Amino acid sequence: MIDVKLTLNTHEDSAAVAVKAAVERKKAAIQEPIEDAWQRILAMNNSDPDKEKLRTVRTAMAEGLIGRDPSLAAKRFSKAEALRMWAELNKRNRAATLRAMVEATPAHYVLVRDERTLTQMYDVIAAADIIAVDCETFGTPDNPDGALDPWTGNMAGFSVSTREHSFYVPLNHDERTELNEATVLQRLKAVLETTPSVMHNAPFDCKWFAVKYGINLIDALHADTRLMAMAFDENRSHRLKDLCTDWLGLPGDNFDVLFGRTPFNQVPLDIALAYAAGDTEKTLKLFDWIRGHYSRREDLARIERLVFDVEMPVMRQFIRSDIRGIRFDTQMANELDAKFEREEAELQAKIYTLLGEEINLNSPAQLSRKLYGELKLTDVDKGSTGVRALKRIKREHEVIPLILDYRAVGKLRQAFTSKLPHNVKADGKIHPWHNTWGAATGRFTCNTPNTQQIPAKRPEIRHLFTSTGPDRILVSIDYSQIELRVLAHMADERVLIEAFEAGRDIHSTTAALISNGQFTYEDIERYKDTEGHAAQKYRKQAKIVNFGIVYGMGAGKLADTLEITKAEAQKIIDDYFRGYPGIKRYMDEQHAKVMRDGYVTDLLGRKRRLHAEIKAKEKWRVFSAQRMGGNFPIQSGAGGILKKALVDLDAVMPLYDTYILLQVHDELVFDCPRDITPAAIDHIRSTMEQAVKLRCPVRCDVEINPERWLKKVDVDAWFSEEDTD
Repeated sequence: MIDVKLTLNTHEDSAAVAVKAAVERKKAAIQEPIEDAWQRILAMNNSDPDKEKLRTVRTAMAEGLIGRDPSLAAKRFSKAEALRMWAELNKRNRAATLRAMVEATPAHYVLVRDERTLTQMYDVIAAADIIAVDCETFGTPDNPDGALDPWTGNMAGFSVSTREHSFYVPLNHDERTELNEATVLQRLKAVLETTPSVMHNAPFDCKWFAVKYGINLIDALHADTRLMAMAFDENRSHRLKDLCTDWLGLPGDNFDVLFGRTPFNQVPLDIALAYAAGDTEKTLKLFDWIRGHYSRREDLARIERLVFDVEMPVMRQFIRSDIRGIRFDTQMANELDAKFEREEAELQAKIYTLLGEEINLNSPAQLSRKLYGELKLTDVDKGSTGVRALKRIKREHEVIPLILDYRAVGKLRQAFTSKLPHNVKADGKIHPWHNTWGAATGRFTCNTPNTQQIPAKRPEIRHLFTSTGPDRILVSIDYSQIELRVLAHMADERVLIEAFEAGRDIHSTTAALISNGQFTYEDIERYKDTEGHAAQKYRKQAKIVNFGIVYGMGAGKLADTLEITKAEAQKIIDDYFRGYPGIKRYMDEQHAKVMRDGYVTDLLGRKRRLHAEIKAKEKWRVFSAQRMGGNFPIQSGAGGILKKALVDLDAVMPLYDTYILLQVHDELVFDCPRDITPAAIDHIRSTMEQAVKLRCPVRCDVEINPERWLKKVDVDAWFSEEDTD
C-alpha cells in the first residue's frame, strides 16, 4: 500500500481566494448604482475647481444632457470619466456661452480702441474716488507659463472699473486697434498711479504693471478683495467667480471654462471686453459688499482694522520686495549640485552593497519588499518606507541611516540645487512670490521658489543667495523663540515669563523641569554641550517638547521624534504641564472655547473658524480642532507680531537706504548699505522688538552677512573693522 501524503500549497490557495475576491469586488463595482458612484466620487479629496466640474456633470446627467460613453458602460464610473464628460460639456457649451456673454454686454462697458475712448477712460478714472484694476496675460507656445510670469510673459490688456463705467484696454491682442501700447500707457500712467485701487490678488497685477511697464500701482493700492475674503472666511474658495456667486449672487464662468488653453491675446475683443470688464466690475462690487459688513459687529470691525492697518501694508511691502529680488549664484549652485550628485552616487553604492543587489531606491514597493520581506526588519507601519517609519527602525540595520541620508541629499538636489537656477531671471536675481496671508493661520507662504523651505541646517544652500553688490550687505534679524514668548503671554505662565525676564535659556529651564530634580538649571547649562551627558539629552528633549507643545504634538509623535516609547513621551508631557501649570490651564481653556464657540482668535483679532471640525463625526477631526484651538493663537500671534513690525518698519527703512528681500518664518533678510551704522541696525531691531507688547520681553538676534546669506561675521568685529577703515 502506497502512503500518499498531500502537501497543500496554502500560499497558492490564499492567492486564488484573493483573486476571486478581487473579481467579486470588480463585479460589484460595475453594478454600482450611479448615485452611489457619485457619492463615492464627491466624497473624495477634490479641489474646488474639480468639485464645481463634478457638480456640473452630475446635474447634466440628471437632466439628460449628457450620458456615459457606451464603450465604458461595463466599467466602474470614475472621477476621471466624469471630468472627461465635463470637458465634452464645456466644449459644447463654450461657443453658446461666449455668444450670450457678448450679446449681454452692458452699455457702460467700453472697449478702448481709439483716441476718443482713451480720453473718456482717462477722464472717468481722474474723477473716481476708487477704481478696480485687473490685467490679462499670456505666454508663448514655447513658454506657456509666461502667462504667470511678468519677467518672461506678455500682457494682452487690462481692465479698469469705476462704480459707473468699466473699460477694457487691449495692448497686445492679435486683433488690432487704432492705439498702440506706448500711447495708451503714457496717457494713463499718472492717473493709474495716483487713483486708489482695488484688485483681486493684487500682487499679480501690481508686479505685471511694474515689471513690464514701470507703472507703480503699489502705492495707491487700497485693498485686495482676495485678502478681505480670506479674513471673512479662511476655509472656503477665494476665487473671484466663486465669491461673487456665493456672496453676491453674481454667477460667472472661470477663465478655463470659457477659454480653455486659448491665450488671451487670441480672444476676440468683444469677448475680451465682456469678460475682463466684468471681472473688475465684480471686484468693486465685492469690495463694497465686504466693507458694508464691517460695521455690523465689533469682531468684524476688528477684522477691518486687521485688514487695512496690518495686512494691506504688509502686502504692499512684499510686492516691492519680490520685485526687488535677491541675487543668486548660479555657478556655485551648479557646482554644489554636482557635489550632491557624487554624494548621492556614493550613498547609493553603499546601500546596494549592504542590500546585496541593485533595486530602485525610489520604489516604495521594492524597498518595502527588501527591508521587511528579505531583511525581516520590524514593520512599524504596514510596509511604509516613509521617513517617519524608517527613523523608528534606523538602529535595526546599518542600511537605514544610509537610505535616509540618500533621500535627504536627493531632496536637496530636487528642491534646491537643481531647481533654483531655473528661477533666476535675466537680471541675475530670484524674485519669489510671497503670499502674505497664504496659510489659514495668517502666516506667509512662498513659491517660485519656496524660500520658506530653504534649510538653515544646510548653510551651503543659503550661501547661494548673495548681496546685491560690493556696496551692499545682507542683514538677517530673527525673532528669538517668539512662539514660546507668545505662549508665555497667552497662558500667563509665570515660570516662563520670569525665565524670559531673567534672560535664562528656555530650553535649559524646561530640561531641568522634565529631569524631575535630577539636574538644576545650572547643571543643564554647564553640560548642555558635553556630548553624551544626560543633561545634554534632557536639553535636546526639552527643545523638541517646547516647540512640540506649541504645535499640539501628542505622545505618539513625540515618541517617534525622540525615539522613545509612547509611555516615556507621555511622562515627559505630563511633567511639562506639571511644571508649567499656566500652559495646561490655557490649553484646557482653549479646547473648551473652540468646542463652545467654533472659533478662536489671535492677538490681532484674526479668527480661525473650526465649525465643521467640531461638528464632525470623525473623532480625529474633533481632536484636530481642539489642537488648533490651542496652537492657532500662538502661531498666528507670532506671525502677527512680525507683520506689525513690518508695518512699523515702513517708516524706518527709508532712513537707512534699507529694503526687505525675504521673510523666512520668524526671520527677515534685509538689503542694507555696506556702511550702515550700529545705531541704524539697532533702530531696525528695536522697532521689531517693540511692535507688540507682551507680558514678557521680545528679543531679536542680528546677523551680518557681508556677501552670502548665513555666511555671517561677528557683529561687533564687523563694526570695529568698518570704524577702522
